[in-house]
Amino acid sequence: MIVDKINKLALPATIIIASLILGGFFYASQENKQKSIEKQQQIKLQDDRQQREIKIEQKKQEQLAKEFKEEQAKEEAKQALDTCIGSADENYNYGWWEECKAQGKLTSKCIEIGELTFDEYLKKYGLTSEEYVKERNLTPSIQLGIISDYLSARSDYISRWSECSCRLLVSTADRFNKSLEKDKAECFKRYPQK
Repeated sequence: MIVDKINKLALPATIIIASLILGGFFYASQENKQKSIEKQQQIKLQDDRQQREIKIEQKKQEQLAKEFKEEQAKEEAKQALDTCIGSADENYNYGWWEECKAQGKLTSKCIEIGELTFDEYLKKYGLTSEEYVKERNLTPSIQLGIISDYLSARSDYISRWSECSCRLLVSTADRFNKSLEKDKAECFKRYPQK
């Protein structure tokens, strides 16, 4: 009887114990799957976040490169415009000077200054830059010896060119002024500024 009762209870107890063990294994495997899925999701989220950060950084770098190129292009356009306007001014001044020369309104010294470079002028008269400085009563601005003398003398020589001008007829002056305006307008067309 007791054995019968134990036999009767053993089967359900075995089934319950087996169910608990199988349930435990099933629960543990499901728990492990869930943790694995969550870990994969975290890795994916981290990877997505890193990809977004990389894309944001790339966009920043691209924007900086674009801004740099735009700034560089702007600077080059400005330099080209400045060069063009400088050339227009030079042509204007030279044309005016040539007209004064053609009309015989320039001294021989002014003609030499307009036609000779500073070094050619020194060579023609057998002068050194120091002698030129003394002859013109110049005081070099920086005390660097020969270099300072040379720079002061050359600067003075170039500025003397502007002293060599004359008054032209209004019609001739207007022609030069219109030509200068036209040349500068052409510079602004050729090198527009943004």
